[in-house]
Amino acid sequence: METSPGRQWSVFYAYTAWSIVIVLAMFPLGAALALGVRVPGLVDVAPVASSVLLAQIVLSAWSGHRSLRAWSRAELSAVRDRWGMPQVGRLPSDLALVVAAAPSLLIVVLHLLDLAAEPLVIISLVLLAVTVLMRWRWEIGAVGTAVCVLALLLAGRPVPEVVALGALVIALVLTVRLSLWLAAMVRELDDARQAQAQLAVAEERLRFARDLHDVTGRDLSVIAVKAELVAQLAEREDARAVEHSREVAQIARGSLSEIRGLVRGYREADLATELRGTASLLRSAQVEVTIDGAAEDVPARHRGTAAWVLREAGTNILRHADPSAVRITLGADGIALVNDGAPGPAEVPEGSGLTGMRERLARGSSLGVRREGGTFTLDLRFDPSGEPR
Repeated sequence: METSPGRQWSVFYAYTAWSIVIVLAMFPLGAALALGVRVPGLVDVAPVASSVLLAQIVLSAWSGHRSLRAWSRAELSAVRDRWGMPQVGRLPSDLALVVAAAPSLLIVVLHLLDLAAEPLVIISLVLLAVTVLMRWRWEIGAVGTAVCVLALLLAGRPVPEVVALGALVIALVLTVRLSLWLAAMVRELDDARQAQAQLAVAEERLRFARDLHDVTGRDLSVIAVKAELVAQLAEREDARAVEHSREVAQIARGSLSEIRGLVRGYREADLATELRGTASLLRSAQVEVTIDGAAEDVPARHRGTAAWVLREAGTNILRHADPSAVRITLGADGIALVNDGAPGPAEVPEGSGLTGMRERLARGSSLGVRREGGTFTLDLRFDPSGEPR
């Protein structure tokens, strides 16, 4: 089953993506400082080439952001590292990388025409190298950095400048790879949390299905055998067919009574028991649960309805939201559940769950729902004079 990204992963991805974009955008400034170049003076000497470099900075940041978006939508690698975490692998590339590389070629041409200083060429080419190397494993980034350093030394650049620039490149590449590794870890943890929430809901459904099977399985088997026997006796006009048909009807009525008792027990569970069960269900999905009040604060005549609403609401929270905290409030005038992780329009569509809850309310009682700023509130108000249905 496909699941929407969890809030923790979405927030961490946004932090990681924009951090990398900012680092890429600021890298040329650090490279200029490493080369001992004054940026204002460089702009005055070569305004056209400086403008092209500025465009390259924007395009490189844009290319990196597109690559991260493509990576975030892909499946996590099945290959594990030494810590058992999925390997980040290579970031996807597209035409955006080619577009980001074009300004470097233009700056080289301008340099050949004596319209761009050598430091501008170095900054542009190293920025291109970083944009490419950040997409590969850190080992390739380290080798690529060594190649860049060797090329600068062979070009006759001073050793201190080359060492400073190489350290800056390797630091940036390693920072990007470590950020992606942490993002992959958060993503896997968030996927596991969603799977755990779905498993908790599935286990509750399985428990009820198992109880229903235990109650009805035997009786239905007996009814099937008895019905075949009645048919055979009726074909032979045997008087015992009437007796056995009555037994079938009696067994069916008994089974129906047991089913009603099972459903009634499921729907009219003890409020205190249901409160503990709902809190345990939510906490098993790593949700922080805060309970204000106790089951004894709810009037006795409304506890059955409150327990049923509490069970349905707790299950729906895990099915339709990505909560990190839930507050349950119980009192003499009603109960309320407030959870976060519920983005969407303020108007809440009326589904079968809410309709079923309202059908079981006491006359005069009300059930209200609202969503505001990613927070969902379900508020059940009791009618002091009403009786439960």
